[in-house]
Amino acid sequence: MDDDALAFLRVDPASLEPAPDRPARADSWPRIDIHSPVRRRCSSCRALAIATRVVRPAGSGPRWHDQCRDCMIAGIRLTWEAGTPMQGRYKVTLLADEQPVMEGWWQERATAERKYLAWIGEHGSRASARVALTDEETGDVLTSWPDRP
Repeated sequence: MDDDALAFLRVDPASLEPAPDRPARADSWPRIDIHSPVRRRCSSCRALAIATRVVRPAGSGPRWHDQCRDCMIAGIRLTWEAGTPMQGRYKVTLLADEQPVMEGWWQERATAERKYLAWIGEHGSRASARVALTDEETGDVLTSWPDRP
């Protein structure tokens, strides 16, 4: 998957810096810290990086993949299109203007219901926010906030 994500983001794996096999926070934090004199730029678009990870492209050892916000999101979406990012029967979705903002999956309904209520409390004051709890097995929306007439 690393090779597909790098190709999608137009990143040449050979251009990435070598990384330790098991990086520690002390290895990665200076690459993205806003106060760091060695903060890196996005491996794809050259904007300032906000995230970094170690990838293992075919034919090379571990490499640093530094990403800006937009390239990180694009890579996550690519991964999600390849399959369900998480497993679980119950899905909670936070929407704004009917667009998904956050999604999470839980195997236990009680856990999903607690997360559903927590997201209403955390994000319910946003204009146009909506939270839904869905049974992925049946496709039924079990509950939705705010209530729809």
